Amino acid sequence: MCFIGRSLKQPPNLPIGRAIVNRRTGQIVGPIAPIAAEDWPYQSIADSEILWRYMELPKFEDMLKTSTLYFARPDRFDDPFEGRESPGNTEKVSKSDEIFRCLYKMQKPKDWENSQEMMRQVVFISCWHRNTRESWQMWRAYTKTSNSVVIATSAKALRLFVPNDIKKSAVKYAPLDFPRTEFSHLSLFFYKPSRYIIEREYRLLRAPGEDESFCIDDPADFYRSIPIKTKKIVRRVITHPNATRTTKQRVDELLRDYLQCRRREDSALEL
Repeated sequence: MCFIGRSLKQPPNLPIGRAIVNRRTGQIVGPIAPIAAEDWPYQSIADSEILWRYMELPKFEDMLKTSTLYFARPDRFDDPFEGRESPGNTEKVSKSDEIFRCLYKMQKPKDWENSQEMMRQVVFISCWHRNTRESWQMWRAYTKTSNSVVIATSAKALRLFVPNDIKKSAVKYAPLDFPRTEFSHLSLFFYKPSRYIIEREYRLLRAPGEDESFCIDDPADFYRSIPIKTKKIVRRVITHPNATRTTKQRVDELLRDYLQCRRREDSALEL
């Protein structure tokens, strides 16, 4: 399948449509099916947007020592609809899918759900929060103790200094009765139920490599560590509002050892 570039009259990032291509020749073998704007999950954001990642101190320490970013497997997230169709898919078909299936006289494959479940176990995700300031809701959602930090960066820094093969997009929030469209094996991971909208998530997704092997029950395959340019990405480091003196001292030590261009900041919030 391929996507055809958009026209000037369409919303940014929305292709004109999608079509089936011959894998051997790369040529389109059928009509171009239009894509409804309300179905498209991917959304670019301005380079200037500030993004935040909240984490426990051990993950922050590992990030600095290894110059890698932690990506988690979505089948281990709390949201049961991660990478899956929504309940709305059992009742109706999205406008984009309805047109595509009609033009190509296609039905949903019988092993569709099995394919989705497999993808949930072999992709890895890093979640960031879009905001102009730190958020007490996100501290509570993403950290379990006061022994934690939040780092701030920009969308531009992630675009430039996270590997190009990492898919980057804001998340699309929709009610559970909204039918999700599987434009690719990755697109379902960029939808979330409306109840999570407070997270305002910007998501980085790592797809499985062609020759990569997995042992689903092995803790080593619950995550991936992706190489990043830490000095280019980490713009601010802020300790938890209730961080102890010991936590603050440890963060100061880590910054002196691995990121001398940055200084720790105390949180501006009170919990």
